Parts: sequence; C-alpha cells; structure tokens
Amino acid sequence: MRVHLYLFIVMIHFSTGCIVSDVQQTIIITGYTGGSVVLPCSCADPQSTVTTFTWESHRGNQWIQVFQDEKYIGRHELFNEHSPKNLSLLIADLRMNDQGYYKCLTKSNSIITHVHLTVKGCDLVEDGKVFEVTGYSGESVVLPCSCTELLAKPELIQWNYLTEKNYKVIYPNEQTENYKNRVKLLNPNTPGDLSLHISALRTEDRGEYQCLVSSQQAVSFGLTVLQPEEKPHVNTITLTTNQASHQTQDSTVSQLNPNQQHITHIVFIVRMFFSVLLLALLVFILWRCRGK
Repeated sequence: MRVHLYLFIVMIHFSTGCIVSDVQQTIIITGYTGGSVVLPCSCADPQSTVTTFTWESHRGNQWIQVFQDEKYIGRHELFNEHSPKNLSLLIADLRMNDQGYYKCLTKSNSIITHVHLTVKGCDLVEDGKVFEVTGYSGESVVLPCSCTELLAKPELIQWNYLTEKNYKVIYPNEQTENYKNRVKLLNPNTPGDLSLHISALRTEDRGEYQCLVSSQQAVSFGLTVLQPEEKPHVNTITLTTNQASHQTQDSTVSQLNPNQQHITHIVFIVRMFFSVLLLALLVFILWRCRGK
C-alpha cells in the first residue's frame, strides 16, 4: 500500500511540469555587437520537467515569439535538448536592435523569467578626425582605427580609398584589384580593433583613406608614400681613444670660467717657482761639497 502511495505521489510531482518560482525579478544582461549572450531561464524545482515553453521579445507595443521571428533565424540556440530543466536562450551575432526586454514562458503562460538585454555597439575612438601617416615604398603601414568598446564588433566595417570624384572600397577588398592580398585587419581576433594593415606599399597608394562603421562614424587618414632612400638618417662619429681623451680634456678646460682659469695659472707659476728654487738649492749643496 505504501509503495502504491509513493508511486502516486511521484506521478503527481512529475505531471506538474516546470514549477514557476514565486520571485519575479528582471535580470539585466549586457552584450556587445557581433558577440553572443545567454538569457537565463530554468525550472525552480530541479526534479521538474517541461514539455512546452517559449521565449518572447518586446517590440513596439507587443510581445513577439523569438522562435518565429525572422531576425533571429540562425542566431538562437536552446539548451533544454541536453538539459531539460535549462530553458536558457543563446543569441549569437548580436545586433543593436536585439536590445530590449525578453521573457520566458511555459505552456500555462506563467512567467518564469524577465530579462532586460543591453547591447553595446561600436563608437569610434577618434570619430571625425583626420591623421597624417607616412609609409615607404615596398614596406608596410598601419592605419589605426578602433571602437571605444574593444569587445564590440560593428555590424559593418568598411575601409575606403577616396578619389577626387568618388571612393573605392579596399576592405572588404573584393571590389578593388589593386589592393587584393595586400590589405587586412591588423588584429582580427579583437572585434573592436579595426586598424588596417597595408603591405607592399606602392607610390600610387598615397592619398586619403577612411575607416567607416555602420553608425556612419568615420576616421580619415592622409597617407604619404616615400622612397626608402628618403628615410631620415642619424649621423654618428667614431673617435679613437687618443682623440676622445684629447677632446675630453679640451672640453673640460673650455668649461672653466675665467676665475677658475686665473687660479689655475697662478698655481702653475707657484709650482714652477718652487721647482726652480729646489733645483738651485741642490746645485749649491753639490758645489759646497766639491769645494771641501
């Protein structure tokens, strides 16, 4: 009888599905454009299971199911296939319009979790500024451009070469043969570093370049390409030991002020006087000794 009663209680327990937590609070999540975030949601009771649930996002004045929204196609993933109690939602390749409120619902429309997602985008560090850069023919040059948030990858990154009438897109460089296999991002593993590396510079590469992102912010560069022989050289002078010693002595004397030079002359004269006096005394002593 007890065994049957226990089985009956267990069946009731599992038939309740996912038990909703009594605490209703909004979880704040921050993500970056181009990255991924996980919106957490799970059953309060670790023993419970769920058969039907959904995620909804708030847009305008209505809630829209994430799984039926075209803008999330190929960008969302659920965890409940491997862990039935984990109803969390992963959103990849984040965009600015993913920002907003989300909620996780069970079949009975009991709210399990409210989430507010904030998405940070790319704002250029030097937006609107113009810089001058010098490179040398045959070598490489880097045009620096970056987002204030290095974890934020802009939805669009484009490097342009400006001409008198229009511009040419050199990155992505499918449109310009002259730059093919010569341009790349300096640090592709850092989403917010948009710096452009140009190799095998040519004279015709000189001109104006522009780093442009999806927010229409831009940084411009004036590139000058010189020949290698135009590099500035540093002249060096090699001195021998005697030359160096002589130069040191001369420079030491020249650094003395007039008073110090006068004292030096007096000391020299006094030394010479005593030297002559001592020599005369020795000559006198020798003369006396011979006379005796």
